[in-house]
Amino acid sequence: MKKTFFISLIFMLLAQLLMSQGVLNGKIVGYSFGRLYVCEQFGDESKVVATLTTSANGEFMFNFAGKEVGLYRIHADNKDYFDVIYNGEDIRLETNIHNMKSSMKIIESVENQQLYAYVAPTELSEYKIGILGELVKIYPDGKFLTAAEKELAKERGIKSDCLAKAIRMKNGTFASRYLSYFREINMNISEPVDRKMAYLARNFPMDDPDLINSNAYHHFVVSYLKKYEPSEYLNAAHEILDYLKTGNQEVFSCIFDYMLTGFEVMERYDYLYELSTVYGNSCSAEGNLKTRVKSYTDLRIGAKAPDFEIETIEGEDVVLSQMKSKYTLVLFWATWCENCKEEIPRINEAISLFKRADVDIVAISIDEDESEIKKYVKDNGISFKVASDLLGWEGRVVTDYAVYATPSMFIVDRNMNIVAKPITGEQLFNAVESLINF
Repeated sequence: MKKTFFISLIFMLLAQLLMSQGVLNGKIVGYSFGRLYVCEQFGDESKVVATLTTSANGEFMFNFAGKEVGLYRIHADNKDYFDVIYNGEDIRLETNIHNMKSSMKIIESVENQQLYAYVAPTELSEYKIGILGELVKIYPDGKFLTAAEKELAKERGIKSDCLAKAIRMKNGTFASRYLSYFREINMNISEPVDRKMAYLARNFPMDDPDLINSNAYHHFVVSYLKKYEPSEYLNAAHEILDYLKTGNQEVFSCIFDYMLTGFEVMERYDYLYELSTVYGNSCSAEGNLKTRVKSYTDLRIGAKAPDFEIETIEGEDVVLSQMKSKYTLVLFWATWCENCKEEIPRINEAISLFKRADVDIVAISIDEDESEIKKYVKDNGISFKVASDLLGWEGRVVTDYAVYATPSMFIVDRNMNIVAKPITGEQLFNAVESLINF
C-alpha cells in the first residue's frame, strides 16, 4: 500500500512540475487543420523550435517545458504571425486568422495580457504611422500636408499612450521590461556624448540578459541609428558599443553581433574592420562571434589569403598559390546548407561568366561524409573543383579562413590578395562581372 501511495505521489509531483513549466493553449478562428511554426525570437532571427497543426476548430497546444524565458513568434501559413511571452505561466488565447494581432484575446497569462494591452490596439496605428510618415516626407507644402502631419502626431500619441499604460500595468514583469525598449528615444543627438550616455543609462539600461531572447534590444538599436544620417552610422555604433562594453557581456556580444550583421549586409567592410578591431576583444568567446571578428580583420578585403593544399573528390591536389587562373573563387559550402542548394547550381549554370573573368572555382565542402558530397555533385552536374578534408568545421582550411557560415566566399588574385568577399549570389556575380573589365 505504501509503495502504491509513493508511486502515485511521484506521478502527481511530475504532473505538477510539467504544469508549472508553462503550456500554451490557443484557438485561431478560421484556421482549421492549419500549420503553425513556433519560433524562438532573437532580434530579427527566428529559429523554428516546433511545428504544430491546429484542430478542426483551430485549436492548438504547445508545451514550453525546457524552453528559455523570452519572446516566441508563432507563424501561420498565410505569412502572418503573433508573439507570445513565456515566463513560466500557462497561456490561453484566442484570435482570428485574418488579423491575428489586433483580434488577440489573452484569456490567461498576466505577461501576455500586458503585452497585448499595447500590441492589439496599436497595430492599426502603426500601419497609419508608416503610411503617413512616408507621405509627409515627400508631399509639398499646403493644407493637405498640415492635415497629414496633424494626423501623424495624433497616431503617434495614441501609440505612446498605449505603450505607457501597458508598461505601468505591472512593474518588473518580462513584458514591462520588454515594452520599455519600444519607447521613443527623446534625445538630442547633437549633445555631448557623455550626456547622451547618461540619458541611455537612465532610460535604456540594456543590462537584462533575458531580453536577448526577444527583439527588444534590436528594436532599440535600429531606432537609435535612425536618429542619425547614414553617413554617421559608424559614430552611432561606437556610441552604443562604448556604452555597453563595460556592462553585461552577453548583451554586449548580442548587440555587437547584430551590428556586424547589419553592416555586412550593407557591404560596409570598412565599418566591419574598424568595429572588429576596436571591440573584438570585448566580445564573448562563446559561439562564432570571435570567428567573425577574425574574418573581418585578418581576412578583410586587401589582406593576404591563407595558402592551402587540399584534395578534390576526384583525387586531384589543389594548391591555391599554384592556381593558373587570374583569380580563384574559394567557396565554402555544405550539402545540408539551404542557401548553398540555391547558389551552387546558379554558379554552375553561370560557369561561362567565371571563365570570361578568368576565375577558377574551388568549392570546399564542410561535409564529413564524402558519399554525400559525391552524390550532390553528380545529381547537380557540378563542373568545377569540389574538395573536402571531411573534418567539418574543424578542418584546417575552414579554420584558417575563419568560416562561420555557409556559403562563405573569397575571391583571391594571383598574388594571394583577397579582392572580394561576396555574401550573396548577386554580390558574387556583380563582383565577377566587375573583374571582366578590370
